[in-house]
Amino acid sequence: MMSISFSCHFDAAHQLALPYDSPCNRRHGHRYGVEISASARELEHGMVVDFNVLQQVVDEFDHCDLNERPEFSVTKLATTAENIAIVLAHKLQLAVGGRVSIDEVVVRETPRSLARFRPDRPD
Repeated sequence: MMSISFSCHFDAAHQLALPYDSPCNRRHGHRYGVEISASARELEHGMVVDFNVLQQVVDEFDHCDLNERPEFSVTKLATTAENIAIVLAHKLQLAVGGRVSIDEVVVRETPRSLARFRPDRPD
């Protein structure tokens, strides 16, 4: 088993609708840091996955209002770091196919706060 990690970022706006007073209820933006861990039993072209494939998925979120993206707007999914990590993990897994496993996606909203998602794997 070979594993890789890839770090990147994207800039986006969002707004939460929390049932209590919070500055997050106002539209604001972040430079989200993203860390992706992936693995594969067999390499293709000497790689687990081309880092550019991972970057392209993350770039879909760059310079947009996350609340307006269909991944969040259609399902009314809150644009929290936790949900962003889940959505990215699913989109990344679709992009890399079945040979590669997306093992973890970390979304860092600020230097002090992050969400870590590890998809369940069948035994």
